[in-house]
Amino acid sequence: MFTQTDLDRLISTKSNTAVSIFMQTHLKGKEVRQDPIRLKNLLADARSKLAAAGQSEADVDALLEPATALLEDRSFWQHQSTGLALFIDENQTTEYRVPLGLEERVVVGGKFHIRPLLPMLAADGQFSVLTVTADKATLFSASRYELAEDRTVGLPERSSVEDDYENPVQASPTARPNVGSSNIPNAQVYGDSPPDFRKARLLEFVADVAKAIGNRFSASPHPLVLVADAEISGHFQQASDLGQILAGVVEINPNALDTLALHGLAYPKVKERLDSGRVGALTNAGELLGRGDHAATSHMADIVRASHQGRVSTLLLHDSEPIWGHYDSETDILKTGPIFESSGEDLLGIAAIETLQHGGVVHVISLDELPPETDAVALLRY
Repeated sequence: MFTQTDLDRLISTKSNTAVSIFMQTHLKGKEVRQDPIRLKNLLADARSKLAAAGQSEADVDALLEPATALLEDRSFWQHQSTGLALFIDENQTTEYRVPLGLEERVVVGGKFHIRPLLPMLAADGQFSVLTVTADKATLFSASRYELAEDRTVGLPERSSVEDDYENPVQASPTARPNVGSSNIPNAQVYGDSPPDFRKARLLEFVADVAKAIGNRFSASPHPLVLVADAEISGHFQQASDLGQILAGVVEINPNALDTLALHGLAYPKVKERLDSGRVGALTNAGELLGRGDHAATSHMADIVRASHQGRVSTLLLHDSEPIWGHYDSETDILKTGPIFESSGEDLLGIAAIETLQHGGVVHVISLDELPPETDAVALLRY
């Protein structure tokens, strides 16, 4: 999965030559055997562009060698998604297998070209999924396309359910832990039967999970979908204070679900809410532009400038061809044209990156959804 962390790493990479390759891949069928041939052709295109930029044949061979080795890696091609992105520089070759129908493209320049992957980070696709069972809680970062486990948050861990009762009751009274919640007196816990004791421990565990999730989402309030059985779901909702952040609940034991099934159950719970953000932003953009309100702009120079200044709250941009150019923030001069393709600066991509890094929202949409004769619209903070 392509995440904000991946984006930050790619744009912070310092290299003399950056090669970005995008292609469609296949999960099964005879097309899988054609994918290495497609990559071979794209690598040939990269060789030509590198040679045109003055690279020696030996340097080109060394730069592309890791990607070239993939052509004969059968295991690599048998475990693909629907899109493959390769980012190559003199230090490393990084691959991302993404569920996007990527168009074939090779970009060689001083920076990586990342706009084809921006739909993975678009605001109308970002949400989280929390699964909770009697002995485990797992948080996933999700987009409209897929989800992947988020290991950046430390969720409570629980020892074996079977040990919950036996270990404390076999200990001396002074060694027995205080396992009751604030609503369950200690005396009652120590005198309870194993089922009652386990319920008390479950309540405590779920409350700890709810507290950890509350702390996490107070700083990053993406919509959250809870997946748990009916009992645990009820306990979690009673213990949590997420409000509108909790976008939906799927009452099912998640143990039997793989990530594909989990995504299939969770995304419908947030789709309407996520879509409403994009639709609302488009409506707002059309109204502001229609009456000439300076709170919105569709002029490329103004969009790029405002994004660098952190003034873009929401950016709407199309998913079509790049707009090549260069913006010098010190002189405030913007230049555009095909001659800038060799620099690898797609102005829409740069504006999107700056918007995201300054805490703004990005929506990647089709060209026909934007107001007529515009490549992008920025809604400004001020």
